Amino acid sequence: MVKKLKIKKNENSWVGFGFITIMTVILLISSCIIPTTKADPPPLNGDCQVYAYTESGDHYFLLGDNKTLFGNNITISHNCDFIEIYYNDDFAASTSNNLLKLPIDMNLTKIEIKSDNFTYQVNNITILPDRLEWQFEFYDWQRGEAYTIEEYITLSAATAQKNWAAILSIVVVFCLVTQVYWHLINAYIDRNYFEEVVR
Repeated sequence: MVKKLKIKKNENSWVGFGFITIMTVILLISSCIIPTTKADPPPLNGDCQVYAYTESGDHYFLLGDNKTLFGNNITISHNCDFIEIYYNDDFAASTSNNLLKLPIDMNLTKIEIKSDNFTYQVNNITILPDRLEWQFEFYDWQRGEAYTIEEYITLSAATAQKNWAAILSIVVVFCLVTQVYWHLINAYIDRNYFEEVVR
């Protein structure tokens, strides 16, 4: 007796595919319908905003309380109708331009920027000249202060010391290597060779 086997087709495979398709379509439609959030406009459009910085070479130093800045000029950027700048409570300049570049004094410790109902004040700042490597010499030369580092070295003296150190290290290494090889060669000759003395 031979039994015939009937293979049933999987009827559930189309049901799973249909469910996934329907869910994908619902997600796509809901993402189009749901409103997106909108951010507030930047504050620069409404209020008066000011920032100032100095520059030295490729470096920019933002103005702030208790900071040391390098540079000979200060650049002030703003979106106010007009501003007035005061150095150490003395009037320095006023402008309605959005960008202003002013020379600064090395003894400056306080900057105040004023507009109609806006005041930006920075206290306890130190201004150093444009060249970054002048900091130690500037304290010693301009202000007459003894800096905490008692001995600092110039670039030419440091280069000379580096060159002398390289030369002396080459001489020392040469002497040590020669002495080691000399002892090894003498020990090898003493073990493997002998001298004949002829009268």
